[in-house]
Amino acid sequence: METHHRTTRAPETSERRPELTTPERPPKLPPPCGKDAMTPDARSLSSATRATLEAMEAVAADGNADWLTLPPDAYCNPEIHTLERERIFRAGWLALGRADEVAEPGAYLAREVVGEPVVMVRGGDGALRVFSNICRHRWMKVLDGRGRKAVVTCPYHAWAYGLDGRLRSAPGMERRPGFETASVRLRELRHEVWQGFVYVNLDGAADPLGGRLADLAPRIAAYRLEDWIAAATVVCGEVPWDWKVMQDNGECYHHEGLHPRTFQDVFPGERAGGTAGKDWTLLWTPAREELLETTASGEPVMPGCFFEPLPGLDDFQRTHFLLVYALPNFFIYLQPDCGLLVRVLPLAAGRSDMEADILVPRRAQALPDYAERLARFTAFFNRFNDEDTPVNAAVQKALASGRAHRARLSHLESHNRHVAWWVADKLAVPRYDAGAPSSGSTRNGPDAATGDGVAATVSAP
Repeated sequence: METHHRTTRAPETSERRPELTTPERPPKLPPPCGKDAMTPDARSLSSATRATLEAMEAVAADGNADWLTLPPDAYCNPEIHTLERERIFRAGWLALGRADEVAEPGAYLAREVVGEPVVMVRGGDGALRVFSNICRHRWMKVLDGRGRKAVVTCPYHAWAYGLDGRLRSAPGMERRPGFETASVRLRELRHEVWQGFVYVNLDGAADPLGGRLADLAPRIAAYRLEDWIAAATVVCGEVPWDWKVMQDNGECYHHEGLHPRTFQDVFPGERAGGTAGKDWTLLWTPAREELLETTASGEPVMPGCFFEPLPGLDDFQRTHFLLVYALPNFFIYLQPDCGLLVRVLPLAAGRSDMEADILVPRRAQALPDYAERLARFTAFFNRFNDEDTPVNAAVQKALASGRAHRARLSHLESHNRHVAWWVADKLAVPRYDAGAPSSGSTRNGPDAATGDGVAATVSAP
C-alpha cells in the first residue's frame, strides 16, 4: 500500500487572503430557522446566518425548483460550519476507507474524522471494528497511521488493549480501589461496510446505510467493487476551500474550460447525464465514439485504460466513466478498469482535508507491469487534480469576498442542484424528515432522473 503526500496551496497573490476562523465557542444549535420559527436560540445566530438558513429553507421546501446554488455565505460562515458538523457529518455516514486496507488480523488504519480520531482494526476473530482512537485513561491518541499489532498499547501511560478494544492491562491501576480492568474498553463506533467501503456514523443514530443506498447499489453492481483494493493513497492534506466547493466541482460541465486535454478531448462534458436518489447522485460521461477501442473479444471500450477492463460489463459501462456521490464525503471516479475514492472532510468554514485512494480490481495485481500501470494512473489523478486545485481555491476566495452572488445552474449541473437541496434539507428544515415536505417539494428532493435533453445512446445505469 503506497502513500503519496502532496501539498495543496492557493494561487499566489499580492493580496492578503481573508482568514477563516471557527468561533471559540460554537453557537448552540438552533431548531428550524425559518421566519416562523425565530426562537431565542435562532435569534442568537448572526443576521447573516439567519438569512442564509431562510434561503436554504426555500430550497429545501421546493426541491430547488429554481436551480440555484446555495448562498455564498453558506461556504464561508463559521456558524453554518458548526451546524454542518452536527447535522450532516456527525449525524451521517462518512467514508473512512476500505475493508481491504485492514485485511489481516491486527491490521489497523487510523484517521481523523471531523475532529475525532478514529481507527479501524481487524480483530483476531476476523471481525472489523471501528473505535474512537482515544485512550480511556487520559485521552491520548492510541494509534497513528497504519500498521499491524497484536496488542494496542497507548504510548502515554502504556495502557494495553486487545484487538477487540478490551483493556488488558493498566500499569499501577491495581492500587486504585474499585478500578476493574475488565470493565474498561475503547469506545466502539457504529460502522457499516458497503461495496467494500467502510463507513462510520459518529453520533450512532443514523438510519442504516445499506437502506439509504439500496437504490444505488444495483446500478454499480456489475463492477463488483467489494473485490477491488485500495492500491495507494494520495494525501492532499489541508485544502483552502469548503467541502461544498469540492462537491460543486463534481459536474462535467467544466470539462471544456478546465480539462480540455485530460477529459474533454475524450469525454465531452456536454454529453454527460445523471440520476439521483435522496442521499446520492450518479453521473456518467461517454467517450467519443470515433475514439473507442476494441477489447480482445471484440467489445467496444473507452480509450486509454490503465489496466484491463473488467469482464461482465456491458457496452455502456465499458464506454463511459461514472461519478458516484454518496453524500456528504464519498466520491468515486469509476471506469471499466480502475477508479478513485476521494474523501473530503471539513476542517473549518472554507477549509477541508482531502485524500484520494487509488482503486483497482484485485486481479490487476497479477499483471506483470502492475507497478508501472499504477504509477501512470496515479499521475493521471495528480494531473487533473492539479487543474482543479487553483480553480477551487479561487472560487473559495471569491465566495469570501462579499461580492459573490447566488448563481443559476445549467442543465448540466443537476448534481449541484441536488447537493444544494440536500444540504439545505439537512440544515434548515430538519422537521421535514419527520413528516411530509411542504407543498411543491418531493420527498427525495429534485427530480431523480435528470434527462434534460442529455439522453444516453445506450441504457444508463
